[in-house]
Amino acid sequence: MTVLEHTYGIPSEDELAMLVGAAVPHFAPQIRGRVAEYAEALPADHPRQPELARQLARLDELAEDGQFGEGAVDLPPRASLVPPTSH
Repeated sequence: MTVLEHTYGIPSEDELAMLVGAAVPHFAPQIRGRVAEYAEALPADHPRQPELARQLARLDELAEDGQFGEGAVDLPPRASLVPPTSH
């Protein structure tokens, strides 16, 4: 069995929190895909579905809008590495 063929069980609440809590914008779509597979494996009326839906929405937002709380970086300006050219 290859890694791609391996199936994972539905994560516990703590495991799900660890999986999605470490998500960054670049990897949010991949993590979202994994969480969506978990949701699809459960019946629609399963008690875990609301939490999975919240995490899917969070990952969608993260992938589209970037890191939460991301703003201007408070660093001093740096001199250019390219010397000015004189004409």
